[in-house]
Amino acid sequence: MAASPLAPLSGCARPATTILSRISTAIFFSPSGRTSSSSSAVLHRLPFSTSPSPQSLSPRTRGLRLPGPPGSDDELDSSDSNASPKKSRNEKKREARRAVRWGMELSAFPVPQIKRVLKVASLEREVFEALMLVKRLGPDVREGRRRQFNYIGRLLRDVQPELMDALIQASKDGDNSKLSTLSGLKTDDDEEEKEEEEEEEEGKEEDTICEVQKDEGRANYIELSTRWFDGLIYKDPLITNEVFSVHNVEFDRQELRKLVRKIQSIQEEPLVDETVSGKDALLTSAKRPLVRFLRSLAKKSLAE
Repeated sequence: MAASPLAPLSGCARPATTILSRISTAIFFSPSGRTSSSSSAVLHRLPFSTSPSPQSLSPRTRGLRLPGPPGSDDELDSSDSNASPKKSRNEKKREARRAVRWGMELSAFPVPQIKRVLKVASLEREVFEALMLVKRLGPDVREGRRRQFNYIGRLLRDVQPELMDALIQASKDGDNSKLSTLSGLKTDDDEEEKEEEEEEEEGKEEDTICEVQKDEGRANYIELSTRWFDGLIYKDPLITNEVFSVHNVEFDRQELRKLVRKIQSIQEEPLVDETVSGKDALLTSAKRPLVRFLRSLAKKSLAE
């Protein structure tokens, strides 16, 4: 009879069955009703032990998580906590209107007070120049003033609101002690600085007045010379008498008569179609020396 191919396996299974039966007998007939430490050790050493592991009995499932750099979660939490809340549209509008109001109030102050407030608020020269420009605009230039105040408001948006309100209110009340407290300077130093600024501003105002007077004088003598030119060319007796009656300035009256007669003679020549362009050129060249002569005379007569 041929040997069964499962014979070796059945031979190996007998000792294992014997061991299990002995362990079971020891468990059930133990006086304490518990497995001994030796039997527990034997069970753990058996390669075919079918005891379920605690991990296999747990029904919990774990989700996948992408790996990240160490400390990334902490950085995100800190960045979220440190981020400033976003301002609403109404808050931005209120801040813009407040900054424009500051500019309007500052423009009403004298120049030394404006400089003092801007210095304490640590504002740049650009703000001062913008305020000086809006002070020079007249009240009738409404659109220009509105745009300039909006520009000043944009420059003042980053100023500390409490400090600017306190400075403007102290300037309105003339409270020098409060201004000194806000600026952190002594009153004596403030007075000296104020006097220096006033002297400097007075000098600038005088220079500006002189420039304006020069411009006005230039416009006046040009207007006067133009009136004289028209009166002499068109033989106005009143203007002719006025020009030749100028006594505070020495001028060549005969040269003036010659220049006037030259222009009048060209104008009195009969017009011919072929000579129209030539006559215009002659008139232009003849008028230039008379214009220069009369402007020089008018300028000297007004300066005396």
